[in-house]
Amino acid sequence: MKINVLKKLGFNHVLISLLITSGSIASFEVEGESFEANFNISSWTSYDGKSVITSEGLVGEGYGKVYLTHTFKVNSSDGMSGDFIGQARTIEKGGEMRFASLQGIWKREGTIVTMYTLDSVTNGVMNYAKGSVDLYAGTLKFAVYPID
Repeated sequence: MKINVLKKLGFNHVLISLLITSGSIASFEVEGESFEANFNISSWTSYDGKSVITSEGLVGEGYGKVYLTHTFKVNSSDGMSGDFIGQARTIEKGGEMRFASLQGIWKREGTIVTMYTLDSVTNGVMNYAKGSVDLYAGTLKFAVYPID
């Protein structure tokens, strides 16, 4: 009888330890140099279970005026999360233009859509960004982390 109690206590100890550490294993934090990129929504079109949002803004770090198009697709039964693809076009005052492919995942809570995106620019630059879209205010705000 003592052995069964000890086995149960041992199992419970392992289970509790796993539950406590699983929170830190599942968290994802990005550190390092970053810059802000803020945009205003120009249009929002919906069709066939997808939404297309276009936006524009001025971005530092050598990007200039940036135009974005994101196509959001729902992947969950509750319609609160999914994935997206997109394109970016940048133009600097001097006329240099760049293109970028955008891809990632999203989730929505109320009027806020949180985006996690990996972007590849035609000049070889790659970025990870975490963004917040306020569907009511019509804004997108990203923290952009260049990938070395």
